[in-house]
Amino acid sequence: MSDSQKQNLERGLGFKGLLSLALSDITPMASLLVTAGAVLVLSGTAGVWAFSLGCLIAITVAMSMAELGSMYPTAGGLFYIVNKVLGRPIGFLAMIDYVLQGIFIPATLALGIGTYLHSLNSSIPVNSSSAIGMAIITILAVLRIHMSAIIVTVCLVIEGVVLALIIGVGMFHLNQPISIIMHPVMLTDGKLGPVAGAAIVAAIASSLFSVNGYDSAINFSEEVKGNARSIGRAVMYSAIVGVVLELTAFTFGLFGTRDLGAYLSTATPFTDSVTSALGKGAGQAVLVGALFAIVNATLAITLQFARVLWASGRDKAWPGPINEFLGKVHPKFRSPWVATLVIGAVATIFCLKSSLISTVTFTAVLIIILYALIAISALVSRIKNKDAERPFKMMFWPIPPIITIVGVGLTLTQQKTGDLKIILIIALVSLAYYFLYLNRSKHTRWVPHNPALMD
Repeated sequence: MSDSQKQNLERGLGFKGLLSLALSDITPMASLLVTAGAVLVLSGTAGVWAFSLGCLIAITVAMSMAELGSMYPTAGGLFYIVNKVLGRPIGFLAMIDYVLQGIFIPATLALGIGTYLHSLNSSIPVNSSSAIGMAIITILAVLRIHMSAIIVTVCLVIEGVVLALIIGVGMFHLNQPISIIMHPVMLTDGKLGPVAGAAIVAAIASSLFSVNGYDSAINFSEEVKGNARSIGRAVMYSAIVGVVLELTAFTFGLFGTRDLGAYLSTATPFTDSVTSALGKGAGQAVLVGALFAIVNATLAITLQFARVLWASGRDKAWPGPINEFLGKVHPKFRSPWVATLVIGAVATIFCLKSSLISTVTFTAVLIIILYALIAISALVSRIKNKDAERPFKMMFWPIPPIITIVGVGLTLTQQKTGDLKIILIIALVSLAYYFLYLNRSKHTRWVPHNPALMD
């Protein structure tokens, strides 16, 4: 086997395995239990509107991703697409954004492990138990991709059963009137009060984070057997299923609660509603199911972003020794093992030092910025490359990317100033690095890789 072959990933995934991984990256239940709670904190009962708008934008983003991902099926995923369509400097910024997501998203979900373990036993500390969980998940993520696909599929089945229970409890125990969304309220200083329109717009970013993950089908494309159209199909199918499940559960969970004030103030609202309706035993069972879901999500997302970080090294985005280090592929498992360990180690540290809400809001801003770049790419690609082959073609072009751009543009105006300033500083430093180092040798530095077309 040649050196170049040794550094290639193994095509061991069929379409069903790819779809399971993509759904597990969205992980409807874990996202609902971990990140959707932030939507309730930010916008109260108006979270139904924020979540609905976020889901609409998510579907339009998925349409753009499905088309572009089928054209450029590479482990670099979204950053390769932006690079190819919008050019090297913007593509590099997209890569930095994506790598940062790879640091924060696994940590955000892993913090959910500690949150729900603490709900099972209040003596268990949130941060340290989350860090231990993240470390174990990192080791699992080094295994062969088809082994990981089997693990996440089993967890996905358990997740589906528990999610159905949450939806059923809300559906058959409607305790709140329609007025809670017609005249929404939120907790302010411990008391229920009206919700400002700006709060709804601000919460859209967190709702987008909650249903995020369908892009992972593109990141796993170098490990998929089949044609490029299957990448686009996996993106769309996983997005639709994830959006429907999460929006349904979010809405019925809210309407099913008996004590609205307690529901909006707890860190575990959806499992608490099951406990209230069916008793402590059912609530404990749902908490265990929640842990399976969150472990599943964290594993799938660590797998995804390990491929992104590996692709950045393979594509020579860093100084030589770092590229060689990150680009290593395990000789037995054919997985990007060094990149996986790096993602896991950094996420473990963040678990020890961060809070759930702070990681959700910052990461949500990273996500919507990349969404905007993908939507712009979807418009530009059709104009610049009219004759390019598109194995999966979006419907209703150019409406979906326009909706995305307008939606994320409005959402960005309501994000935390501190988060936006940090991201601006990161962008400026990244551009300085690009022009002072990478751009001085275009043929040997930052050369995004497009693998051979799928069979």
